[in-house]
Amino acid sequence: MAAQPQLRYCGRCGAPLPPGATFCGRCGTPVATAAVAQPVYRYAPPPAYPTARQYKLAPAMIAGGLVLILIVVAVIVGAFAASQFAGGGHAPCTVNCSPKFVAPLAEEATFRSSTYKFQVNYSSAWTVRAQDATGVTLGTRVGSVQVTGSSGGSPDRALQSTVSGLPSSKWQDVTLVGNLRGAHIGDQDGAGAVYSANLVGSSQTATKVRFAVIAATKGGVTVVVFAADPADPKNSPNGMPEGQEFDYLCTEFVWGQ
Repeated sequence: MAAQPQLRYCGRCGAPLPPGATFCGRCGTPVATAAVAQPVYRYAPPPAYPTARQYKLAPAMIAGGLVLILIVVAVIVGAFAASQFAGGGHAPCTVNCSPKFVAPLAEEATFRSSTYKFQVNYSSAWTVRAQDATGVTLGTRVGSVQVTGSSGGSPDRALQSTVSGLPSSKWQDVTLVGNLRGAHIGDQDGAGAVYSANLVGSSQTATKVRFAVIAATKGGVTVVVFAADPADPKNSPNGMPEGQEFDYLCTEFVWGQ
């Protein structure tokens, strides 16, 4: 069934208006055409997307992650510093170099001669092979050193008698390498020399060695230091790998009062 047209009335005189009239038939007042109502379109709402789940880390996990990062950074920095120190930054000095400072041996052990009252300070890493009232024999890292006291005599004579008294069955091809300048024992200057030899061991196998003999006299007591090492003339001063340790032992020697 068709819908009845809606009646309209003149806004001035109130007379009814026929459908589609553009002015009032009674008073002639123009009538505005009613605007056509636009259809209302309703759009479907957009689909709802699931919200992202919020993850919360436990404080312990956060702290652990920070510690791990710090450890990694420390390792990287340490490795870089080590590489720079080991060989990276500067070429090794070979000419006109400044003196090297070497830490002294730990004076953790002492031998005291009951006869001559002198004192020998040495590293506890060395072992005592023999000792008596006049001296001590020590086993070092790769060699040995013997300190012996006697009454009277002179440094030169004590040095020569020590070398000539070596048994030829063990010490073969003994050859003078050179004299030691500035040889001393404790605060007393003396005489010293370095020799090369072939040392025959218990297996009858000869080993090339270097040995040093240092002698000094003070207060009527003569002390002789006899130190031997496997020969290493290419890499060690005087061919003795432990030459510096032997020199330190002589420096720390204390004469009896």
